[in-house]
Amino acid sequence: MYDAATMHISSRSTAALLAVTAALCAPLAVRAADAPAAPLITLTAARAVGTEAVTISGTAPSGSTLDVTLYVRYSRDIPTVLVSRSSVATSGGRYQATLRTAPAYFRDALLTVVVRDPASGSDARATLNVAAPNVPAPPDDTPASVSH
Repeated sequence: MYDAATMHISSRSTAALLAVTAALCAPLAVRAADAPAAPLITLTAARAVGTEAVTISGTAPSGSTLDVTLYVRYSRDIPTVLVSRSSVATSGGRYQATLRTAPAYFRDALLTVVVRDPASGSDARATLNVAAPNVPAPPDDTPASVSH
């Protein structure tokens, strides 16, 4: 073993070597035990066709009341806006809700849904774009008689 204080090779006992090795390896075992578990909350978010709303669903600890928050980001030049807050209860470890997106009507803005369990502090997030409530219909198309 090398003694840095005297800058010489030293033949200290193997017990000291084992003690140093154990001290260096112990934090690794502690960190492995503290590794985060699998996410407690899952989230799926999609636009609700035909309405200005978002449907969410997922899993969470059974019997929980979750905080659901909806944010919108219109532009990098405008601060993020809180659209709504609500609570959703889980039933059998699952939850589902429809969130109105008013006043986030600006097309192509970014909606962020955050579902949080206040009891455990875990959360899940999903982001999607604001779009028209319906798929395009014939009047939305440019007529063939109009030339560009």
